[in-house]
Amino acid sequence: MPIAASEVRIGASGTLYVAPSGTTPPANIAAAWTSFVDLGYLSEDGATVARSMTTEQVKAWQSISTIRYLVTDVGIVVSFTLIQFSKSTLPFYMGGGTIVNQGGGSFKLSISSSPTIDERVLGLEWVDGAITNRLIIPRGMVTETGEMPVGRSGPTQLQVSFAAMTPASGTEMSYILTNDTAAFT
Repeated sequence: MPIAASEVRIGASGTLYVAPSGTTPPANIAAAWTSFVDLGYLSEDGATVARSMTTEQVKAWQSISTIRYLVTDVGIVVSFTLIQFSKSTLPFYMGGGTIVNQGGGSFKLSISSSPTIDERVLGLEWVDGAITNRLIIPRGMVTETGEMPVGRSGPTQLQVSFAAMTPASGTEMSYILTNDTAAFT
């Protein structure tokens, strides 16, 4: 492959979308994020996508090297820090729940001592000029949250890791849509 600066991509800006489990994601790069909620501002670091695969070596008496690998685990995790505090971001960070209007300008989000699995559909869209990329996780959940700093030196931050789960049908745990013809033709 020749060196090509035209194929270097920057996630100059982007949007993180979430929807209830079972929501149909956009079918192509031009389709709208119907029924999805924009989670607002992320920290300036954007988002990080991590793919993991755990294998087990199969050894044989007749060979000093591995003769085969067995895949024992595979994962896709998207990590990010939300800095917009809203009726969409706080329940997402806390693992679910509904914000109740108590009247008089007071609102309440109850955080359960017996949480349930809060499955969602996640979409990460990033843009570099005219190029748009979308990573879609059709079935996943928040698996880890970081500390939520509250102070005067910066915004309240909701650190989140969202992990893909086995799809309800098929084998596609995530996928990428793009209009990047320069890199993929």
